[in-house]
Amino acid sequence: MIFNAETELQSLPAYHSAEEILSHPRFGFARDEMLREMLALYEHDPFLTRLLLEAGRNVLFVVIMCLHARYDETDRTTWPTLSLVTRSTAAQGVASARRIHGLVSRFIETGYLQLSSSPRDRRIRILTPNPKMIAQDQDWLVSHYLPLQVLFPNPGYDRIMRRDSAFQLAQRLVASNFFALGARVMADHPIVMRFMSHEAGIMVLIKLLQLAGAHSHATRGASGDTAGEGISYSDIGARFGVSRTHVRKILQEAEREGLVRLTRGGGQFVELKPELVDAFDRFLAAGMSGHDLIYNLALRLAG
Repeated sequence: MIFNAETELQSLPAYHSAEEILSHPRFGFARDEMLREMLALYEHDPFLTRLLLEAGRNVLFVVIMCLHARYDETDRTTWPTLSLVTRSTAAQGVASARRIHGLVSRFIETGYLQLSSSPRDRRIRILTPNPKMIAQDQDWLVSHYLPLQVLFPNPGYDRIMRRDSAFQLAQRLVASNFFALGARVMADHPIVMRFMSHEAGIMVLIKLLQLAGAHSHATRGASGDTAGEGISYSDIGARFGVSRTHVRKILQEAEREGLVRLTRGGGQFVELKPELVDAFDRFLAAGMSGHDLIYNLALRLAG
């Protein structure tokens, strides 16, 4: 499988922009489906949440899958060594080299990744995803393409939705040329990244959005009313393997930024402000646009 980035990126296929996605009349429903799918994967699975759902860990996971797809045994520059994985991940600005090494070791210890000698040079060690890492990546792709499938079912995203392993490699090969785009999306959406910087933070936000019923623009009043009132967060930490104190610290930080309002008097309730819901919407739409572009380039590659 050959992807000539210089040639392919000069003539991009048509794809849906973030603005088009965000203004789609079914966007709220598509977002609700994405929240549901993410919760189905990670709610009540603290191990997976802690292993994968923090910015540095998630970026590292995706980088490894992309470099694996790009690996050409005859081209030493593509070999997914610890050094290449570290440079590619560190360039995203989400983790230091030392932390990346620790995370790689954790993936190896938990059976997601293996380190073995290159058949071309026994001195060089290659990182290779194990079957359960590949399967987890398929689940991740399905959850992130589901909202696109909801909005644009014709022709849709069948190759991802049915977990086509050959197309998964094509998608990840193309995505390996878009690390800079991924870094820009994260940099452009600092509000969501504040949640992602905390362990389980993004799942706390996703659960709160679900509980708030924030699946439609209709949930927000024109006068700027909050997206949800009096949402209890007392058991959210237990759902994702973190303490109630950890969740409260995340929400206190968000309150200082004017994104939520915590009830006073020691209560365990929070109100989401429209600014937070809008920030998540824009982050999701930008990510969906990028995924759509990569899918269409992968279709061109896979035939």
